[in-house]
Amino acid sequence: MYPKYARRIVLGLSVMMLAVIGFAACGSTETIIQTVEVIKEVEVVRTVEVEKIVEVETIVTATAEAYGAGPGARTFVQPRAAVQPRQQTGTLIIEVPRISGRFDLTSSPFDGLTSDNWGVVDPLIFADPAEIPKRGAFNPAISLVNGWTVSSDGSSVIFDLRKGVEFHHGFGEMTAEDVAWSFNEALRDGNTNPRTGFVGEWMGEWEVIASHTVKMNIKSNAGLSPVWLLELSNTWRTTLAVTSKKANVENDPLASKVKIGTGPFQMDDGAVDDFVDLSAVAGPHYRSVPSIEFIKIIAMPDAQVKVAAFKAGEIDIVNIPAQFIDGAVDAVPGARIQVLGEGATLHLYAGGNFWQQEDIINDVTIYPREGLKVGPERPWIGDPYAAGCDPDNLFNTVPPAKPACENMESARLFRWALAMAIDRDAINDIIGLGRTPPAYTFTGFRDGDPEWKDDWFIPYDPDAARKILKDLNIPDGFKMTTWITSDSSALPPDIAESAVQFWVDELGLEVEVEATNYNGRRPTLIGRTIDIPFHHHMNAGYADEPKGRLVSAGKGGANRGMELPNPILERTYWANLAELDAVKRIQNNIFLEDYMSYWMLNIPMVFQNGLVAVSPRVKEWSPYTETFGNANSYDTVVLGN
Repeated sequence: MYPKYARRIVLGLSVMMLAVIGFAACGSTETIIQTVEVIKEVEVVRTVEVEKIVEVETIVTATAEAYGAGPGARTFVQPRAAVQPRQQTGTLIIEVPRISGRFDLTSSPFDGLTSDNWGVVDPLIFADPAEIPKRGAFNPAISLVNGWTVSSDGSSVIFDLRKGVEFHHGFGEMTAEDVAWSFNEALRDGNTNPRTGFVGEWMGEWEVIASHTVKMNIKSNAGLSPVWLLELSNTWRTTLAVTSKKANVENDPLASKVKIGTGPFQMDDGAVDDFVDLSAVAGPHYRSVPSIEFIKIIAMPDAQVKVAAFKAGEIDIVNIPAQFIDGAVDAVPGARIQVLGEGATLHLYAGGNFWQQEDIINDVTIYPREGLKVGPERPWIGDPYAAGCDPDNLFNTVPPAKPACENMESARLFRWALAMAIDRDAINDIIGLGRTPPAYTFTGFRDGDPEWKDDWFIPYDPDAARKILKDLNIPDGFKMTTWITSDSSALPPDIAESAVQFWVDELGLEVEVEATNYNGRRPTLIGRTIDIPFHHHMNAGYADEPKGRLVSAGKGGANRGMELPNPILERTYWANLAELDAVKRIQNNIFLEDYMSYWMLNIPMVFQNGLVAVSPRVKEWSPYTETFGNANSYDTVVLGN
């Protein structure tokens, strides 16, 4: 068993020493020396033209319109015939960094069982298989729904449910009662699942219309999300799923121990932060019948333990950091690396910059947040409403039309100093072994994209960074704390620790790394009380998707330690939730990146794809593109000897 834990370490090794340690752990004694060319001059205060029309050559749409599901749309298909039983043999052993949450309530709170990642509970809509990193087309023929009707004004969606879908462990057929209960329970106040924080911005109450017909109402002050199909599908970030109302409401003893779903695997046993045992549904099944008989999922947060277990043949699919995965796979003849997801940017977010004043979705005043703590102990936090500041000046143009007030400008420059002290190429070469190219944006735009601007580039210039700190009178050895979680495959701590090490080596800062596990720290994100920089990611997504959700006051749920001002959200994220024109959404996202890059509220480090090592026992496996890069589709696994 690998228990929850919280530890603190003070960084004292150089980034070169980290590299030597990383290679030694892979079984090599080779020392790699990274030569860095330093850019001597940088213009920190940049002028960005935000009103010009941006010509976009290629548009990849991700909207309801593109999928034929906008206001007034009707989509219905004949459900595919149930998949018939097949011979099932073998046990697949999977590693995950953590097994968190409770198993009894649908999507509440956050755990790996809330969507098809493990194949226990299913979301409403499934997508056709597609080559990673592409998303497949949403297909009702293989979904829990046969189709849907969107009202002409976009105020509701009515779903026709597939008949004959059975819940695990004999809990009967799925009906509209189960679907409505599942989503209403997930949306209730106090639910800590981050997905409800997203969909809760626009999703209202679910109603039962008939035994297999259910209605999803849309909040009147929000409007139907242009990506609602994505957000109800298997491809989106462990989305909300359907479970048995009867099992949960009647407090069945079994339902208090295992998740009750409709997927191709049923949960038989499990313990938080330890293990989960699954067995294949014997069939027939509405969507898929596995060829394997059992899955054992083991929580294993330590990278070296993972590598040793994989080399010993104890695990078939394992999350291994980029600098270790090649060595682990090379040591096992026939093993391979599987790339997962669309890719994501890793950031160090400047926690505490909560600048939103009004939560318009829930009609409440939220300023000032507890985490908004401005002072010499936290020079990265600014307050646009402090004495001497003119919010209108700060929010209307990028950069401001006139000089920013002192506290906002000094905090901005401090964040820029942190950003310029990081050598992203060295991190990619030494820590990521070439698999983690430099990243420079919040929105996921990359050099080579049609949306890219050179203004978004962040030079590696420690000389300029040190001058900023000197001009700001930041003392040598200034002490600060950074949170780097140790138990998430999507957030490799070595990447963030190496970036923070540059702050130690190049800037002379004394940085204490707080390594609390993710669930231990997550309440400070939900409660908007976090006031330190921390490591997190942002999935790349498509260029025209509404960006900015994680830096707004959503309904509970996840947050990146900051909230943008209302005027910026109105011009970017909120505007895109209602905008049907893909070109205009992209323009709004470009302005959002201009804003985020100028104020440097997030410090981008590198871009990464999800990577897992796969043992030679796994002869076949076809995971789909899940936006966060989680492993999935174990029902497609075929085991060999």
